[in-house]
Amino acid sequence: MVNQKLLLVFLPLLLAVSLRADDDVFEDDLDESSQTSDEKEQYKPAMFVAPKLTDGSNPNFFDYFPVGSKIGQTWIKSLAKKDDVDSDIAKYNGEWSIGPPTKVSIEGDLGLVVKTKARHHAIAAKLDTPFVFGSDNFVVQYDVKFEEGQECGGGYLKLLSEGAEKDLANFQDKTPYTVMFGPDKCGATGQVHLIFRYKNPVNGSISEYHAKQPSNIGTSYWDDHNTHLFTLIVKPTGDFAVNVDGKSLFYGNMLSDVSPALTPPKEIFDVTDLKPEDWDEREQIEDESAVKPDDWDENEPQSVVDESATKPYDWNEEESELIPDPEAQKPQDWDEEMDGSWEAPLIDNPACKGLSGCGTWKPPTIKNPKYKGKWVRPKIANPAFKGKWSPRLIDNPNYFEPKPFAGLAPITAVGIELWTMSENILFDNILIASSENDAADIAKQTFYVKQQEEYQLAVASGSNNGIFQQIIDATNEKPWLWAVYVLCVLLPIIAIGVFCFGKPTKPVPNFAKKTDAYSADDDDKVPNLVDDDEEGNVEDDDENQPGPSGSNDQPLVQEEEDEDAADQQESNSKTASSTSSAAEEDDDEDEHVVHENEPMQPTEEVAKKSPKVTGGAKRRTARRGD
Repeated sequence: MVNQKLLLVFLPLLLAVSLRADDDVFEDDLDESSQTSDEKEQYKPAMFVAPKLTDGSNPNFFDYFPVGSKIGQTWIKSLAKKDDVDSDIAKYNGEWSIGPPTKVSIEGDLGLVVKTKARHHAIAAKLDTPFVFGSDNFVVQYDVKFEEGQECGGGYLKLLSEGAEKDLANFQDKTPYTVMFGPDKCGATGQVHLIFRYKNPVNGSISEYHAKQPSNIGTSYWDDHNTHLFTLIVKPTGDFAVNVDGKSLFYGNMLSDVSPALTPPKEIFDVTDLKPEDWDEREQIEDESAVKPDDWDENEPQSVVDESATKPYDWNEEESELIPDPEAQKPQDWDEEMDGSWEAPLIDNPACKGLSGCGTWKPPTIKNPKYKGKWVRPKIANPAFKGKWSPRLIDNPNYFEPKPFAGLAPITAVGIELWTMSENILFDNILIASSENDAADIAKQTFYVKQQEEYQLAVASGSNNGIFQQIIDATNEKPWLWAVYVLCVLLPIIAIGVFCFGKPTKPVPNFAKKTDAYSADDDDKVPNLVDDDEEGNVEDDDENQPGPSGSNDQPLVQEEEDEDAADQQESNSKTASSTSSAAEEDDDEDEHVVHENEPMQPTEEVAKKSPKVTGGAKRRTARRGD
């Protein structure tokens, strides 16, 4: 019962956890379920409302691609060529356009669209004001939609370093950038890049530092064909946070959560230090004093023919193990001049079925007991061993203690440079600023409105993902939900099984040990063996019997002797092997006769309470201990 109560308490808790974890996946399921197929109406796209910045907001860059935008105005298509690749694919000849998505959910909402696949694409725009890393936060936000999904390709932004704005038409993969951020996928795995290019203040070198990725982010951002919002926030302390659709994907700090580590090692190996010529790194060497034993024969084969083997009695040497397939036919298009002479494929010989084998019999081989292989000298410890050599450590001349924003170059332009195997990738609402509030406000005016309208369009067209697909998408992002789902399925089954098929525990009967000693409870255990008519006679006879209810008191010693004699007589009667049927009848009669000196249990109250025995039953009494 306790286990059943625990199940009833634990099951609602698990269901609550599952629902709470998936609120982002199923938040609109109620509206969907309430709208039946008969109630669906023709979807009408909403009218686009241009987002407005709050008073006092001054982002470094914001483009929502208003109606009338054209390539070549703000966004400049690259005319450059990639280095170190074939000329056929070196050009950035991918096509761009500013237009609506293929399925319009908001009339007049445009974006920057990748129109071709299997090509290099590059395009860039100059910031309204450069972003200089100082005491302000660095915020990047944009939404992207992979209308055709994504097989292999990116959807990330490059925040270009100071100087790139001077020649956007030559923007390419080697153009310096300060931060790269956004989704990238190839095959079954995807990631959201966050790469910093940091300058060493000592030697001036610039290196890339990659933020550590979560173990599994799934592929729904690329495969569900919906718009997704990507937000990056970097603070002067080095703390960064990457959010997708307003929810945290991963976070960390530039000083501890990037690879390689931003802080260089204090000591490094001296590249000028050389290993001495007499330095011996061998731990063991061959024993030169060892000699091959005289009985070591290297020519002995590893296996020999088993001379004791005999051919099985049913071995058929006249039949071949394989024969040409008699049912095979030469293909009609077989050309013997080009394909050669046709031969039927070989199959197992049916005449050999059930036999030990067919064809020429050869005795098997066994391991040669004399085989020892090639002799080699044993190894011994090297007396000249000095250990593994390594260069000495010296102070790192390029060591510095980094300050997160100190080594990041100012950003003056934003670019998109990618190779993709999918087309119709739409970028929209690109924001670069220092205010998290601006990013949240723009997302509220653009992405969340678009997300709702896309959902309504999917419901109206019947192309929205079902609940099972949403469950799978949720587990791709949060694999631990599989455990919750399994428990939510198993626990109700277990609970139903317990309630429906569980059986109460039966009490174990208490069998008291049989004994000849008299107890007060024996009165209730004496069976009713007399009729009501004989009750009076029984009472009279009981008065003349020795025992607790009789008036004829006998010594205790005499009573014990009588009991022992009766037990001995009963034992002898059971072990006798030659007892006749007549003797058995006499024994039965003796059981019904009250002996003169036999002690009796009180039977008056028992006889009075017992029902009458039908028929003329003989007078019977029970002996104590039976």
